[in-house]
Amino acid sequence: MIGNASMAEAAFHGLALAATVVGIAGFYLSAPRQQWLARPLAGRRSRMIGTLALLEGWLLWSVVMHPVTALFTSLTVAMLLLTILPFAATARGVMLARREG
Repeated sequence: MIGNASMAEAAFHGLALAATVVGIAGFYLSAPRQQWLARPLAGRRSRMIGTLALLEGWLLWSVVMHPVTALFTSLTVAMLLLTILPFAATARGVMLARREG
């Protein structure tokens, strides 16, 4: 029985992380100066989907953690992604430029 509980908990953590990544991606890809797409996603729709995904991530983490802990976990993952995405886009651009030239 203990193994099943930890598998369920791991599944909730994985789903919460995925929802948070989708939420932050929705916000980032709707920004006018994002560097991943040729043009940004539709702003209002992307931000709405991002907001709902972030809320879903927090709710999923709230199932396996205290809600305040879940909130700060969501915020920490969001900060990490918002820091990594611009640098990863720049690195991607440099690598593509090296291949072409």
